[in-house]
Amino acid sequence: MRKLLNHIGFLLLSMLSLFPFWFIYLLSDTLFFLVFHVFKYRKKVVYQNLIKSFPQKSEGEINHIARKFYHHFCDLLFESFKLKTISKEHLSKRMQVTNPELVNAYFEKGESVLALTMHYNNWEWNAILPTYLKHKCLLVYNPARNLTWDAFINRMRARFGGELVSTKKILKQVLAYKKSQIPTFTWLSADQRPKANTRYWTTFLNQEAGFFPGPEALARHTGFPVLYQHVEKVKRGYYRITFEELANNPSELPKDEVLNRYVSKIEHLISQRPEYYLWSHKRWKHKRQR
Repeated sequence: MRKLLNHIGFLLLSMLSLFPFWFIYLLSDTLFFLVFHVFKYRKKVVYQNLIKSFPQKSEGEINHIARKFYHHFCDLLFESFKLKTISKEHLSKRMQVTNPELVNAYFEKGESVLALTMHYNNWEWNAILPTYLKHKCLLVYNPARNLTWDAFINRMRARFGGELVSTKKILKQVLAYKKSQIPTFTWLSADQRPKANTRYWTTFLNQEAGFFPGPEALARHTGFPVLYQHVEKVKRGYYRITFEELANNPSELPKDEVLNRYVSKIEHLISQRPEYYLWSHKRWKHKRQR
C-alpha cells in the first residue's frame, strides 16, 4: 500500500510541476488560507519562535511577520515542485547568481571551497548552482526517513549536475575528490537543529541554540576557504544569490571561529527580513545538557 501511495504522490507532483507559475501561485494563495486560517499548521511553533526571537516587537509586528512567512512558505512548497520539470534556462532567470566569478576564481587556482547557507528564502532552487560554477558541485543533504521520497526529491535536486551527498558521507567524498585533484564546491545548509548533546552552543536570535560542529570540522580538516551564500528574494518567484568570503584560512582561526562568524551572519540577515526564515521548524527544541 505504501508503495502504491508513493507512486500516486510522485505522479501528482510531476503533473503539478507542469502547470505555469501563475497557476501554482493561485494554488499557493488557496493553500495559505487553509494553512493559516483553517488548519493553523504549526501556528503555535511559529508564533513561539517569533516572540522569543524578537521580544522587542509588538503583537501586531509579530502577526505581520507570521502572515508573510506563511505566504512565503506556501510559495516555497509549490516552487519546489516546479524543480521537477522547469528548464535550466527558465530557472536561471528566476534564480540568478550575482557574483559567480568570486567562486570561479578559486577554481582557476585549483582550489576547492565550502559554502555555508541557511533555510532562508528558496534553498531548493540551489540546484541551479552547477550551471553557474566551474567546480564539481556537492550538495549536502540530511537523509529523510522515507528513503523512496528522499530519492525522488534528490533526483530533482540533481537535475542540473549537482551531486547529492549525505551528511554522513561528505568528508569521505570531499577527500576522494581532493585526492583526484578535482576542485569541489561543497554546499551546506548549516542551520539545522542538531542533537541535544552537540558540542557547540551559542546565543542565536535571543535564545540558546546548538549547531552542528561538522561544517567547522570539515573546513579545518580540509583547509578549504569558507564562503557564505545569501539568497535574497527579489519578488515573488525570483531570487538572487550572492557569495562572500567568510573565512579564507579556516585551519588557522581560533576554535569555533568559523561557526561564530556563520551564526553572526545569519542572525543579522534574518533580523533584516525575518519573514523568509523557516519559523515552522522546532529550531530551539533541545536545551543544552548541563
